[in-house]
Amino acid sequence: MTPKLNIGKNSILISAIILIISVLLIIDRLMATGPVQLILADGKAVPIESASFFSINEVLFFIITAWLGGMSFLYIILNSKEMPELKDGEITESKRDIAVIPETKSTLAATFLEGDEKVLFQNVLDNDGILQRELIIKTGFSEPKVSRLLDKAERKGLIIRQRDGMGNRVFLR
Repeated sequence: MTPKLNIGKNSILISAIILIISVLLIIDRLMATGPVQLILADGKAVPIESASFFSINEVLFFIITAWLGGMSFLYIILNSKEMPELKDGEITESKRDIAVIPETKSTLAATFLEGDEKVLFQNVLDNDGILQRELIIKTGFSEPKVSRLLDKAERKGLIIRQRDGMGNRVFLR
């Protein structure tokens, strides 16, 4: 019986090895010196480096090696966040958290927002259906600032504002 090579588990390692080898091969070929000619002038040997050009085989080598290295790099970047495979019934702490707290668009958006937008959106997230004037009080921001931040959040599709008497009520989308 021959042992099976499970490429799926080692694919990032294999890609990293291919990337390193391709970079080293390209560096080696580019750093190679061209032919040197010695000319005797006045009884002295004078070295002269002549211009060197790449042959079609070397150009093809560069293209193939660069392509392999680039594809390996892209594969590593796109698959670097692989989850480890688990045996049946085995749950890690992170998987348990994912199972308990489903990731919604709103909670995901709260992680990507920064600064004042995040403060305002977190208040809307905690108090769905909050009045706009209550947001002004809770955040301590001015009325125009809250209005501008809500406009941005509405354009991003994160919230909806509905008229409520003399003000607006803010809901998560």
